[in-house]
Order: sequence, then C-alpha cells, then structure tokens
Amino acid sequence: MDLDSLLKFTESFKREILEMKLHSDDVRKSFFGLVYSGIYDYYIGKASYQICEYIGTGNVKFDEKIYHFREHAHRLLEIHNIGKLSDGYYGNLNRQITYTVWTSFETTISMIFDFLANEDDKISIIERMNQKIFRAIQTLSQDERRVISNALIKNSFIPLIRKFNFIVKRNPESYTGDIRLDREFLNFTNKMRNCLIHTNGVYYGNDYIYEFLGSEFRFRNGEVFEQRGTNSRDIYLDIAINLKKIIENLMPCISDIPHIGYPDDGQNES
Repeated sequence: MDLDSLLKFTESFKREILEMKLHSDDVRKSFFGLVYSGIYDYYIGKASYQICEYIGTGNVKFDEKIYHFREHAHRLLEIHNIGKLSDGYYGNLNRQITYTVWTSFETTISMIFDFLANEDDKISIIERMNQKIFRAIQTLSQDERRVISNALIKNSFIPLIRKFNFIVKRNPESYTGDIRLDREFLNFTNKMRNCLIHTNGVYYGNDYIYEFLGSEFRFRNGEVFEQRGTNSRDIYLDIAINLKKIIENLMPCISDIPHIGYPDDGQNES
C-alpha cells in the first residue's frame, strides 16, 4: 500500500470508528481505536521515510529560521541510503505494528470471553484441554483428585483460539468470514508474534508453513522464521488489517450485547 493509499485508508478507518454505534468505552470500539493508533503510527513512519528521501534529493528547503536543524535533517539520510539502517527502520515499524495490533486483538478477545464465560464454562474448557490428566487421576482418591483438579483449574491458561471459538459458538451462523481460514490465520499470527517479540525471531515448536498474500512464512524448530516470496515491506500492515477484519467478522456474533466495558485509557477516542 503506497503512502497515498494508506492516507485514504486511515481517513476511512477514522470515519468508521466515529460512526460506530457503541459506547466510547466499549471493548469493541476500543479495539478499533487501538488498531487505528497502530496503523497511524505505521503511516507516520512511512511518511518520515519519504521525507528522508526528499531531503536527500534537495526537495526540502531549510530557510533561515530552521537552518540550524539542517545538520540533523541530513543525518536522517542515512536511514534512506544505508541498507542495514533502512531494513532496521522497517523492521522496527513491522515489530511495532505487529505487537500493537496483536496485543489489542488478544486483549479484546480475552475481555469479551471473560464477559461471556461463567466459571462453569471456564472449568469445562480447562477439563477438555487436560482430559488426559483427568482420565489418568481417576484411580486416585477423591481428595487427591480434588487437589489436582483445583490446581489445574487455578493455573491453566486458556489459549486465545479457544476463547475465540467460545465467542463464535455463541452465534456461529452470524460469523461473516470463513471461520476455518480465520482460525488458521490466528494460529500463524500467534506464532509470528511470539517469534518477533519474545525470542528474537527464533521459533520453537513443530515445523509450520503459512502462505499469506504472496508471502510464505516458514517456521522451523530452533531457527529464525523465514519470509519468502514477495519482498513487500507492507506485509505486516496487511496482517494487521486482516486482524481488524477478523474482529469485524466476529462482531455480528455479539451484536445483541449493548455494552462490554473497557477501562477508559483514551485510546478509543479519535
């Protein structure tokens, strides 16, 4: 997406948020506000990169009032002219938009899940996740089983995809996307986000390949994950936009809920 297209997209996105018929502190509206903020920062980053090019070609003029800044502005040329700095600049943009949008997505799904799921629902999910253990402890005494069961229920982490499935199952016929494709996309995005944020790009787990918009992402245990195919630096922007789309696909499943509260941090305002 070129800079002009990204400007139009952010303007359209801003109007979309303003026109949402949801309370300003609703979890769902806050998600779109946070995603807008992440994409806006990405846009500013791309615009700044373009300014660096214009400085280098002499198309940015420094009059006497800001001439003292000229040396610092010319230093920005390094970002555009040195390959490693350019790659690092876009690498930082990609990590930031991935972290911002995925964290917003994960938080939103978790808050909707917590709003909908009661204690019995959560226990049922945890029991299904640990059914081998629950079967194995059937030979123990009732007190021993209770100790193990309580520990599992207290300490088990419910994965995002299970929370997502729980929300969809509330009203599955209303989901507006391809649920199978969207689940697999979330599986891919979770792996990539963990690599980018937690392990310096190194993947740990079963080998996995995912294709998205002409790019092939390869995950091999103990190795830095690879992106092959298109060299488009905007693929991570496209990933962020697709996460936005998945929430849009999910919205009809919970459209009958008038308000899901979100702590007001100002991020949902535009």
